[in-house]
Formats: sequence, structure tokens, C-alpha cells
Amino acid sequence: MISYISGIVQKTSFIKDCYIDILTKAGIGYRVYIPKTFRMVEKESDISVYTYFHVREDRQMLFGFEKETDRDFFEVLLGVSGVGPKTALAVLSTYSREDIEKIVAGGDSAKLSKVSGLGSKGAQKIILELRGKIDFKDKEDKDNLVLTDVKEALKSLGFNGADLSEKVEYATKVQKKEKDITPEELIKKVLSR
Repeated sequence: MISYISGIVQKTSFIKDCYIDILTKAGIGYRVYIPKTFRMVEKESDISVYTYFHVREDRQMLFGFEKETDRDFFEVLLGVSGVGPKTALAVLSTYSREDIEKIVAGGDSAKLSKVSGLGSKGAQKIILELRGKIDFKDKEDKDNLVLTDVKEALKSLGFNGADLSEKVEYATKVQKKEKDITPEELIKKVLSR
């Protein structure tokens, strides 16, 4: 299985089928289909993408993602019965992984059905099947642990009362915007404010 590719961008297309043609150092060129949310890349620039290799009787395709977590989430979407790679790519082209998790948690099939090629029944099926595959509790626990670490660090630096509350409130806002921020990075942002 091809799970990661590095090379030089030969061609990009962000029209109907979004893809990047990548030439590796070994001299092999790959066409990698990407979500529409993929960052714009210049021709002849270096690139590295996490990939999913899809094989069917009549064709083989590579799908690429900027983050490993997005590629893994694409694979989770493929685990939903009736969802193929084009539909999964369309979902990730319309919403970020975090937005999809919120949609699934809230059971908002109307919002998910706005994805091109996905009807109301397909959206409901995705929500129903993903509820058992996404562990929302672990995500919430991780977020709470980061905030707890930040709060303890601020206390050890002498913050208390209203000052501490204000800093923790700001840290919470920053954490909502930057999902994968580490406690160290969050403390730096809070202190530099």
C-alpha cells in the first residue's frame, strides 16, 4: 500500500476533479486526487502528502491529504457501507474533519446532505455509522487535559482570581480555534497576550 508520497509538483487541477501530479525522486509520477480544501501548491514546488491507495477491478486511484489524521478519517468514512472514495472525498471537500465530527455528534443530517452526491438517506447513514466509530469522549478528555495543564502552569506562575479566570478563558478560545495545540504552545500564546 502507498501511504506517503514526497516529490515535486508537476501539475495541479482544482476544477472538477481536484488532483496533483507528483514526480518522485525515483522518477515515478503519481496522480493524487485531493479534497478541494487542500492548500494551493505551485508547480515545481516540493510536496509531501499522506495517501490512500484505492484498487477496483477497473481502476486504481491515489487519494492525498495534508495531514495523517485527515487520511485516517477518510478511511473511516470508507468504512461506512455505501460510501466510496469519491463520496468520502466530497465530504472532506465540503467540511473539515472537526466540522464532520460536530455534525455527527449533533446528528445534523440536513447539513451533511449538502455534500455533492450525498442525499438525505446517505447523510443519515453516515451519521448513524460514524457515531460508533468516532470516540468523542477521548477528544473532549484530551481538550480538558490541555486546559488543566495550562491552568496549573498559570497558577504556578502566580496567577490567581480574576487574572487566572481571564487567562483560562482566553486559552479556551485559542484552543477552540487551534484544535491540536499543545499545552506549551497554548501557555506561550496566553502569556504573550
